Amino acid sequence: MSGALIVVAEWPKNDREVVRVVLDEYNGHPLVNARLWFRGDGGEMRPGKGLSVGIRHLPALAEAFSRALAIATEQGLIKEGAN
Repeated sequence: MSGALIVVAEWPKNDREVVRVVLDEYNGHPLVNARLWFRGDGGEMRPGKGLSVGIRHLPALAEAFSRALAIATEQGLIKEGAN
């Protein structure tokens, strides 16, 4: 990856925060990072709580979220067109 941050997706969580998913690197190790970002006092976006795991865990993470989506949809928890 050669140190390049790749923003995969970003969407608003609420008026103050966004969820950002990125491919990143730390000490030469590739990571997938899903994190809340919030606007700091100076107006800049700052990282908050989130999850960073080695890229090798991405297939298991994707499968887990895919299953969660399927179950939530099956249970009627996901409304069409809702974010």
